[in-house]
Amino acid sequence: MDFLKLFDACVRETKPRLEGYIPPTSLEVTLKESDIGLDSLDVILTLVLLSDIYGIPETEDFNIPTTNLGAVYDYMMENKKQDFDTVEAAMESVT
Repeated sequence: MDFLKLFDACVRETKPRLEGYIPPTSLEVTLKESDIGLDSLDVILTLVLLSDIYGIPETEDFNIPTTNLGAVYDYMMENKKQDFDTVEAAMESVT
């Protein structure tokens, strides 16, 4: 499954207004508002949704590194309890 597409789908699910949002094109993109157009609440909501998709307990949400999407991806892959073959299947599991 393409993590960048999944991240984008999670942003679109949690952020009601997408003005200023810059869809990521690589795992090197930072989660700073100036780079991706998400404020801190947007980032938190997106990471909580990603954690839910991967079956990571809510108590772990504050342990997710936020330096860049690569760090988020690595954390999710190391801690996931479940996985999906497609972005669509992943999103259906939480909507």
